[in-house]
Amino acid sequence: MADLSLFLVGVLLVVALLIVAGLVRVWSGPTVFDRLVAVALVSVNGVVVIVVLGFALGRPGFFLDIALGFMLLAFLLPIALGRYFEGRGGERKGDRR
Repeated sequence: MADLSLFLVGVLLVVALLIVAGLVRVWSGPTVFDRLVAVALVSVNGVVVIVVLGFALGRPGFFLDIALGFMLLAFLLPIALGRYFEGRGGERKGDRR
């Protein structure tokens, strides 16, 4: 059991680093669509964190329900924002390519 919890802590650390890398990409851009892809990356990694926490705490059913609801939102948000920015031309005045 200790090996499993050590493995789950390792997984959480790796996913946390991926979330930080995604947030750096959200902040730096350079285009709106790069930021949208990074938001989707952070959302998916957030779902992974929720699922792994569910297994680590011994309540996977409860946390899987939460992860499913979060994933539905994480799926729709980049699509909606992408369509919005596509209609606006996708670039703001200060963005660079």
